[in-house]
Amino acid sequence: MDRTPKQWLGWLLMATVMLALVVTPALAHPPAAPAAQRSQDDWARVQRAGRLVVGTSADYPPFEFYNSRFELDGFDIALAKELGRRMGVEVVFNDFAFDGLLDALRLGQVDIAMAAISVTPERQQIVSFTNLYYVGQDAALVRNTFQGSIRSATDLAGKRVGVQRGTTYQQWAQENAVDKGVIGQSQLVTYQDANAMVSDLRNGKVDVVLMGLLPAQEQDRRYADLKIAGENFNKQRMAIAARQGSTLVDQLNIALLAIQSDGTFARLAKLYLGVSGEEVAPGPGETTPPSPPTTPATPTPAPPACVHGMAYVADLNLDDKNMTAPPVMAPGQPFTKRWRVRNVGTCPWEPDFRLAFVNGNRPEAQMGGTAVAVGRRVDRGQTVDLAVDLQAPQAYGTFQAFWKMQDNRGRFFGEVIWVGIQVPDPNPPPPPPPTAINPNLRADADWINPGQCTSIRWDVDNVRAVYFIDGNNVQGVGGHDSRPVCPPTTTTYVLRVVDTANRSTDFPITINVVGPPAVVITFWVDSPTINAGQCTTLRWDVQNVQAVFLNEQGVVGQGQQQVCPPTTTTYTLRVVLRDGTQQTRQVTVTVLAAPGPGPGIVSFTPNLNQIAVGQCVTLTWRTRNATSVNLVRNGVILLNNWNPNASLDDCPPQPGLYQYDLTAYGNGQVSQRVTVEAIAR
Repeated sequence: MDRTPKQWLGWLLMATVMLALVVTPALAHPPAAPAAQRSQDDWARVQRAGRLVVGTSADYPPFEFYNSRFELDGFDIALAKELGRRMGVEVVFNDFAFDGLLDALRLGQVDIAMAAISVTPERQQIVSFTNLYYVGQDAALVRNTFQGSIRSATDLAGKRVGVQRGTTYQQWAQENAVDKGVIGQSQLVTYQDANAMVSDLRNGKVDVVLMGLLPAQEQDRRYADLKIAGENFNKQRMAIAARQGSTLVDQLNIALLAIQSDGTFARLAKLYLGVSGEEVAPGPGETTPPSPPTTPATPTPAPPACVHGMAYVADLNLDDKNMTAPPVMAPGQPFTKRWRVRNVGTCPWEPDFRLAFVNGNRPEAQMGGTAVAVGRRVDRGQTVDLAVDLQAPQAYGTFQAFWKMQDNRGRFFGEVIWVGIQVPDPNPPPPPPPTAINPNLRADADWINPGQCTSIRWDVDNVRAVYFIDGNNVQGVGGHDSRPVCPPTTTTYVLRVVDTANRSTDFPITINVVGPPAVVITFWVDSPTINAGQCTTLRWDVQNVQAVFLNEQGVVGQGQQQVCPPTTTTYTLRVVLRDGTQQTRQVTVTVLAAPGPGPGIVSFTPNLNQIAVGQCVTLTWRTRNATSVNLVRNGVILLNNWNPNASLDDCPPQPGLYQYDLTAYGNGQVSQRVTVEAIAR
């Protein structure tokens, strides 16, 4: 609501009056129900509802974050929206503390969880995962004054190390640095919020921050006083989490495969991550997440006595309209923010549970707020009203501060809620003349290379309507908005502005693409020579052309096809270029005469089935009719194309259950598995 000068004076005279202000997150707030009460057929339930509720933790750019329009954005957010479109349901998001995200899934607050979640055996004990959609590395982020590099856990000696709580980085640092005596337990500093962790790094409260490589690169680009001192300690394998045994997993896998196959995944990776899809997509053999151990190496811990959950219920007074109209405050004005929330967990909240500030869109966003205790016991299903005393910043602008619930052990849980206000500019620019429209149309980059993307932005007020025109696509947009574009060639876009007199004016902007996109034509076969009755796979990668045909059948630009020719056969890939000319590529699969007997494994045994950590196990194998063998330990290749009759000493580094798979190759292949348990001394 606009305020007159008289009203502003009244507000300033009443500065001692406490004003109640509440938050309405622009996210889904579905009624919470214990997971046990939810339909076992999650996919049927989602179809009936027509929507998929996605839980995320929006403090981890470029995967999930709030953009300048106070909207959820990022690679995971865009991918989730595309999954919903393929599945034919609406996608709504709910922002949670990362610590409590999987608990929210178990409590039935969300249908799936998607927040750069790495697959670990511990997490597989409580949720089900889809196929992997991202495989990446980690990095060590430091200040520019840091000397040397970090290549292993031993390089962390004497350093204060920051990690986000509940992540695989915390687990890696605990096991490889703290437990091995490289650093003390007090030197491993855990954070609920990644932004607070980076802020402490910049302020010298920690020396090193461990996080994903792409988020680390994002922080490196954002802050000139930071740099990356090392990477590739701990490979990250990310997937989407669902309830254990959920029927959503199969449907998500189908949609995910389609997105990866038609180039959409590569486009999103380029737009949000700045990398090609191949750089982060799972490679051969990495698509399916590793199976959880069938027999735990250590006794399975008892399930937690409490699964804490918090759900936003209602605003109790002023509403920021999902950050589209934050309440206006005078500089320095005191006010009180109030929320109503519900305990949706499995046990009561204690009086010393508290609501705490975690981060904001600007340094002043905390607005002097401090954590407030719940103050009483809150049983399951009960609501409680919480209030925080705040003071508007002296600076002008829009401020958004995020708050999370915290238990008496310091662990955050539940939905994220926020405070949103605006402080007006004391010297606003004069409004433009009524007849003059200047949308301030601009692009982040007017000249780009083939395959690159940019964003077109505009700001216009006091008009009836604004439309963004991309070819024949006319889309209604906001007056202060932007659109990412990835033109294949030089392209002119149009912003159409309709003024209050219903007059339409078009404002063009041209994005120049330097040079034509490079044509890529690659066609190959996995095994050019096979035995009669065997099969092999044709593969191709064709980019920036008009059409592709395999033996005169239309195919996608990047794909594969299994073939089982009865005799020697030549396959032809025909490509139609953008100018209408054609090129062909051929591969020949030679089929040999009737094969001999297939390979067999005569014996494959360890000398010990149980060893202590630090000991080695000797694996011995004998085969027949085999030309080579591969040996794999827990999905990691130890030997490739090795002697068909040999042995190997292997020394597992940590306690656990180790599965060794021997595959013998010849005229076909055959596999056998043995299991060895490594126990702590």
